[in-house]
Amino acid sequence: MATARKSAPKSKARTKTAARKTAAKKPTARKTAAKSASKTASKKTAAPKAEAKPSKPRAIAQPVIRRIWPLEADAMRRHLCRLDRDDRTLRFGRPVTNRFIQTYVDRIDWFRDIVIGAVVDGEVTASGILTPIGWRLPLEGSAAVAVESNMQGYGLGSELTKRMLTIGRNRFMSRIYMLCLVKNERMYRIAEKFGGEVDRFRDETVEAQFDLSRPTVSTVTTEAVSEGLALGRTVVGKVPVIGALANGTHAA
Repeated sequence: MATARKSAPKSKARTKTAARKTAAKKPTARKTAAKSASKTASKKTAAPKAEAKPSKPRAIAQPVIRRIWPLEADAMRRHLCRLDRDDRTLRFGRPVTNRFIQTYVDRIDWFRDIVIGAVVDGEVTASGILTPIGWRLPLEGSAAVAVESNMQGYGLGSELTKRMLTIGRNRFMSRIYMLCLVKNERMYRIAEKFGGEVDRFRDETVEAQFDLSRPTVSTVTTEAVSEGLALGRTVVGKVPVIGALANGTHAA
């Protein structure tokens, strides 16, 4: 009986010790649960990820800017027919049909009018037409520019206008006019860039007037070199690739 009584206190002591160990482990479990909860909350309240950056500007084959000749009348016609409704309105002053464009191209005087274009893989993607006014010196001229929508923003309109002004000077033109609609903001920028004067009329049209000086050796050489380089690039067929230019000063 004495032995049984002594063993009872030992079993109670073991039970208390186990209880203490269990109690000591509980705060650790609580801390772990708190940490996991805080991590979950931090994930929920974390700032959203930054939006994906816009894709880089598309790269295009650099067009060859050169004279367009009578044998390329079909390419000129296809180019103008690819203009969408808004671009046709800006080019011709009103929406026009493909039949109108057909007639317009057929009436181009290829031996008097000066047609230049931006050519990519044999297709005209932008064009400029300089039409002499009158027959006596000094002449005047009327110019018009058209750029297809997928080629806009590369400075083609400015480059074509620059070429036509140089060609006009070399043809002893004293003044060149460009008519456009009031909403054609690109025309304003081009006129300002090349020193043109802009007049607004009542019928919502705008006329940009460029006064030209006499031709010089430099202007004649510039035109000849530009045409020579364009011919060389056309014959060789190696056309570099350019991306979208932010300043729009090279190759509208």
